[in-house]
Amino acid sequence: MVTRNRARLTFRLTAATSLCVSILIGGCSVTENPYESQTVKGNEAVEVIDSLRPEGSYEDARRRINDAAATIAERIVAAVPGQTWQFSADPNVQEVKSDGLPCEKLTGDIARRPLSDMVEFGRPFTADEFATASDIVRAQAAGFGATGEDSLFNEESRRDFHVQGGGFEFDLRQGGSAIFTITGDCFLMQSVVDLPAGQLPPKPPTTPSS
Repeated sequence: MVTRNRARLTFRLTAATSLCVSILIGGCSVTENPYESQTVKGNEAVEVIDSLRPEGSYEDARRRINDAAATIAERIVAAVPGQTWQFSADPNVQEVKSDGLPCEKLTGDIARRPLSDMVEFGRPFTADEFATASDIVRAQAAGFGATGEDSLFNEESRRDFHVQGGGFEFDLRQGGSAIFTITGDCFLMQSVVDLPAGQLPPKPPTTPSS
């Protein structure tokens, strides 16, 4: 594993704090966009939207990373005797994962970053088991162009393994429990993909304040 440098650590912790209190407890929303000041408009937005069209939709991308998360979990369970897994049944976690994360240049009604459902393993891994699980994550992440590795904790009480690249992030971590998630790149919502190129989607209706 390659330990992240101080600058990268500061960036990731700051970004995580800005995005939401905690992905795991459902405290994040695509309406809480830390990139709001960087959001583009007008012709520049049209250019960004049209550049993303070949990548497909957010909805399809989320299905792909969910399938990938399930595949990785199955392979980990097959390689680690006595281990089990399931997608989180917590409705708050499910909602957060379904909503995704903000993109840097486009608002949430136009594009988002998909999150896989959260994989929950039945028990924590031992040190050797975590290394085995990390190897499986590493191999599968490479298929998405994610090859940059880092780790902040590697001790009995807390371990993590992060791989990123190609706009995707793969996170395996454990504290009191072991979990795994995948974050995708920025993808257009299907409703935007369906519109003709060269134009902005209509603005979403405003909700009157009470």
